[in-house]
Amino acid sequence: MIHINNITNINKLKNNNFYVVSDFDQTISTHNSNTTFSLFAKSGLYPSEYLNDVTKLYNYYRPLELNPNLSYEDKKNLSLKWHMASYKLMLKYKLKESDIDYIIDNNEAIILREGSIDFIRFLHNNNIPLIICSAGISNFIIKILEKHNCYTSNIYIHSNILKFKNNIIYDDNPYPIHSMVKNEIKLPDTFTNKLINRDYAIVIGDQLHDINMANYLPKKETISFAFLESNVKENHKLFINNYDVVLTDNESFKPIQKILAKKS
Repeated sequence: MIHINNITNINKLKNNNFYVVSDFDQTISTHNSNTTFSLFAKSGLYPSEYLNDVTKLYNYYRPLELNPNLSYEDKKNLSLKWHMASYKLMLKYKLKESDIDYIIDNNEAIILREGSIDFIRFLHNNNIPLIICSAGISNFIIKILEKHNCYTSNIYIHSNILKFKNNIIYDDNPYPIHSMVKNEIKLPDTFTNKLINRDYAIVIGDQLHDINMANYLPKKETISFAFLESNVKENHKLFINNYDVVLTDNESFKPIQKILAKKS
């Protein structure tokens, strides 16, 4: 189902006057997909205790992240605690860089949303910048895009980069990107220059706070799309009141591409 608010300015979009900022986990990937942060634990390459520890964190923090009644500051503090606890587990279980390729190549580790790769290629073919803004792990996101031959020069990934030394993860994560600070994007000048003359930011996410991802990027206006598939009943009114277009029932990227292609 698709709910569209009054988005008359969509008619003003041209391929050369907008860019896209999109979440990755459960936006470009499906609602039921693994997250990039869970891939090592679910790979079968590490002790079952690691998966148990990760699952406990998820079961505690995920409902809080989705709770519409918690304040922004509360969610920000909880998200940071969740991220740091997950990172400490990665260090504890000594994750290996060499396992990244194996996980992506030998498992249905990430299920991509229908139409997402076609959408990414549509953006590339029309020279439209895409910023993937994720609280997940960029090492995996890059490998997934490379696997589908769509990690192209119009893409910038703002996400957590795991560092390795002698194939083992080491502690180098001073500024974690968690779900509540994804709006603090710091682009290199070369990529910022691609946005300067583009008046519109198209924002695509699956959480209410994702609507803020383009807050500090150059633009005159934001047009927002949301996939609402978690706590639908509780969050429906909030999403409708905040996002321009809300997609439910496991929608694909096709409606978004159709809207942007038609008006571009």
